[in-house]
Amino acid sequence: MVDNVNPNSQFHPYQPQDATPQTESRKASGLGGILNRVGIDQSKIDAISNRMSNVDVNKVRGMARDNGHLVLGGLAALAIGAGLLRKYR
Repeated sequence: MVDNVNPNSQFHPYQPQDATPQTESRKASGLGGILNRVGIDQSKIDAISNRMSNVDVNKVRGMARDNGHLVLGGLAALAIGAGLLRKYR
């Protein structure tokens, strides 16, 4: 049997019109899903990015280059903390 329905349409003929599309019913995954589980939503991310727009990128990049050990230590702490949080869920 060949399915001749347009693959770009949201609903299939044998799916009810008021059904939730599959893409909306899935849980968020990746970084966005992790941040949502922690309690950081898109409005908070937008607020932080608006504050960060005034930061001189070259100055921050130079500080990170000069203090690489601190950057790596912070990333390691984040990875360990995320692993511990995941273990308790």
